[in-house]
Amino acid sequence: MIPVEIKGISVYHGKNIVSNEPYIEHFKKQGKDIAHFLRDVIGRDKRYLVDPDRENNLTMTLAAARDVLKSTGLSGSDLDMIVYSSFLPEYVSPPSSIHLHSALGGKKQCMCYDINVNCAGMLVSLDEVCKYMRLTPSFKRALIVGCDYFTPWVKPDNECCYGHYGDAACAVILEKTDRSCGFLGSRCCVNSEEHNNVLLPGCGVSNVLKVKDRDEMKLYWTPFENVSLGTATDSMNELLAENHLTTDDVRMFCLSQYALSNVKTLRKMMGIDESKSLFIGNRYGYTGTTSPFIVLYESIRNGLVKRGDYVMFWTIGVGSQNIAVLYRY
Repeated sequence: MIPVEIKGISVYHGKNIVSNEPYIEHFKKQGKDIAHFLRDVIGRDKRYLVDPDRENNLTMTLAAARDVLKSTGLSGSDLDMIVYSSFLPEYVSPPSSIHLHSALGGKKQCMCYDINVNCAGMLVSLDEVCKYMRLTPSFKRALIVGCDYFTPWVKPDNECCYGHYGDAACAVILEKTDRSCGFLGSRCCVNSEEHNNVLLPGCGVSNVLKVKDRDEMKLYWTPFENVSLGTATDSMNELLAENHLTTDDVRMFCLSQYALSNVKTLRKMMGIDESKSLFIGNRYGYTGTTSPFIVLYESIRNGLVKRGDYVMFWTIGVGSQNIAVLYRY
């Protein structure tokens, strides 16, 4: 076990609560009935959206980061690493982690970088940062922040993804500890056969300045078969076996919130019930890189996860890459 604890976790989400009805009506005008798909397959009821005239990826990220520092009694100068995860940050130059460093008052001796593994990014960051901290004695604390602001980038005629997303950011403080807790292991699996199914920008970066129709830049999504759930259960079961644990020992499975149907399938395959696999995608919408961490946040806030409990994370990024992480909170 790598003794790096999750010292604090905070979430910021949009204040506009939007139900399914506008999206159902939107697609009815296109001759499409998505009510069953949206409610029963994807599992949406509402989603939190930001005001696009006042907020963006970076403002949400800063709000979550400031809140987690306040809740843990820390400041930006206490951080040895700042890692930012997003599929499309507000700026790519300089990295958004540098913007965070400046806004939070970070110290000079600090490592900052951005990471893009799509929806798997924040969990990959947890994996990387814990291992880096173990190998670097001088690094005591790290901030991982994730935010995916999908809603402006989805084509309004694409029922595969329009209306699925919510706007949220999540920030986590990691700290070395003497407690018996921390990172217990990870598994990554890649299926690159799906690499052309979900593209952003849809036209490719080299064509962004050439296209006349702005919709050509937006998310290009074609239906595809999810073939990753088998590897998900293999990865989680391998991690449990390596640590001499069973599913009964795990207090919460923090799973990708993209689709309720996937969560239900994983529950059945792993032999776990709803109380150990919270689904929050019905309230938040799908939030991408942050989704398994928002499950942890809600589990802690509602007393479902306490210090010393084992937590299993699993999520998937398009393309596709899925990752499982076993952690003792």
